Amino acid sequence: MPGSPYIETPQGLMTWPKLLRMIIPTFSVFLAVAIWQGVVVEFAVITIIIAFIIAFVRK
Repeated sequence: MPGSPYIETPQGLMTWPKLLRMIIPTFSVFLAVAIWQGVVVEFAVITIIIAFIIAFVRK
């Protein structure tokens, strides 16, 4: 079927596999640094606040 999203993907489309390949390494490095510096609770709180802000803005 021509133009079907299952056959071709638009240029620059952010799919879950691409998004996870960017986010997981970055999040892992930040988490490792937070553990090393002893600020895991602060890191978790900031991460949750950012997630709520993103969810609120996208809604």
